[in-house]
Amino acid sequence: MFYKQFLEAKDVFNPEFVENFDYWLTTLPENNQKNITASVVSSRLGVKYMLADLMLKFAEGKGILEKYYLVKCPDCDFIIDVISKDEIASRLVEGVYCSDCEEMKDVQPNNIYEAYKVIKHPDVTEEEIAKAIVKRLGFKQGNDINFNRADSLLSKKSTLYEAFYSPDESAYKEFKRLRSELNADYGKNTTSKGSALEKLVLEIIGHIKYVRVSDKVRTGTNQFDCTALCGISTLYPSVFNTLAPYFIIECKNELKKKPDNNYCNKLLSIIDTNDAKLGIIWARKDVTSTCFTTAREHYLTHSRSKKDQIIITFSDEDLKEIIDNRVNLLQYMEYKIFKVTSSSKTCTYEMFLEMYKEE
Repeated sequence: MFYKQFLEAKDVFNPEFVENFDYWLTTLPENNQKNITASVVSSRLGVKYMLADLMLKFAEGKGILEKYYLVKCPDCDFIIDVISKDEIASRLVEGVYCSDCEEMKDVQPNNIYEAYKVIKHPDVTEEEIAKAIVKRLGFKQGNDINFNRADSLLSKKSTLYEAFYSPDESAYKEFKRLRSELNADYGKNTTSKGSALEKLVLEIIGHIKYVRVSDKVRTGTNQFDCTALCGISTLYPSVFNTLAPYFIIECKNELKKKPDNNYCNKLLSIIDTNDAKLGIIWARKDVTSTCFTTAREHYLTHSRSKKDQIIITFSDEDLKEIIDNRVNLLQYMEYKIFKVTSSSKTCTYEMFLEMYKEE
């Protein structure tokens, strides 16, 4: 073994595969030590895509490889940008300029590919490498770049959602601070009590890129606790198509009483008269069981109309998932929507995570 870091991989992967990968990576020509994809490894070493993908992630975790993303022009297929995960969201929303086509291009997830480059070489001499090559004279190296749909973000939804929602440590610290204020003694000041939950919800939702939030929106008949404008609507299936053009949140900072159908019906009546597709009841306690039934029936009633109308709910238990377990909010919202649209009231987020396994 050239890379000593791969010795422990033999306990997880087929030892022969690990040794072949170790040799292949070590003997890659310098100009081939970038734009490495799971498809390349799969085709070169004759293994399933999933194993190749996992091996690359293992090497990344050991500091041998560094992950980045290649943006290809949807028309000429030329690589027009090399970006980090933090830049994915802006490229999908704002587009990328193609110098070959001489125009801006709208980019979709199937135009962005996950790739790696070698950033750490094995601690061995060139003589040792040469001896190993002599033993494998029949092992041919290819120098073409191989991409397929499985390498694109269209097949990696979790990466896509992480690009749009990834709070840093200071954000989670602020989430916890605002949560600690929910149980403060506000006396008879119900406005301040309700505002405490609204501030927390706005802070969390506001960390979704290209989503703007406010607690000051009024109509002729209603004042919304929280309103979120979503500037993203995608051509591919995603939670953004339900969040856009905006969604409305009703908050209830009350520990003693569950929100009932009155809250559900209020939200339904609001989204019935505007372009919002999604309403959220965000309370301390979970809603009464009749709320889910009402939300499901209303969804079915409007499922064939020009827009969906969906009500989902959040409680303190969901705050634990979002703040303490740090689940991705967009994945979690998609799970909540899935519960209503599929009528899977007992579905758990752990079950739902199976849908995000990248194979």
